[in-house]
Amino acid sequence: MIGKCCICCCVIFSIISLGVGISLIVSLNFLTSGKIMVPEYTVTDAVLNTFAMTPNKTLDYNLALTIKAENKYPINTLINWEKFETVPIYENEELTTVDLAPFEIQKISKKELNPSYKGMKKLPKTDEEASKMKSTKVFDIVLRITGRRTGKVAASKVDIKFTNECKLKVPTKSGGEKFESTKCVRKN
Repeated sequence: MIGKCCICCCVIFSIISLGVGISLIVSLNFLTSGKIMVPEYTVTDAVLNTFAMTPNKTLDYNLALTIKAENKYPINTLINWEKFETVPIYENEELTTVDLAPFEIQKISKKELNPSYKGMKKLPKTDEEASKMKSTKVFDIVLRITGRRTGKVAASKVDIKFTNECKLKVPTKSGGEKFESTKCVRKN
């Protein structure tokens, strides 16, 4: 009788262990492919302190952003950003690229990042287009975020390269309009 009970217990334990093992493998496959452990990025504030064309059709710009990176994954996770690069793009022209220092976020928490971009960029503009910029109060700017993040979920490590884009409508400082918080969209 005891022998039959031990065999039943061993069979039940084996079936449960196999089920847990398969579930763990499937979960880790999703995690390592980046389908579950996907942090969210939101630009919560943006202002153009300077955004003007010089007489020789060079864009003089000074852009300040506040980006919120958020780990919404509730299980025991730690996400490390090994590389985090941001670049604003105006009319298909990349402005200054900013590399941010590596950082990490624990489960269900967020980090605020404050990159700023300042410089000059020669743009292919006609005199009329350059003149119209003077009266424009809000500019369409795409922020591209690229990087590499690693993470730890339970005993498994994750290494993911990513690209996100944020389509921003950024007001000039003198324009009087308020920036609306914008969620970024994952591109890969």
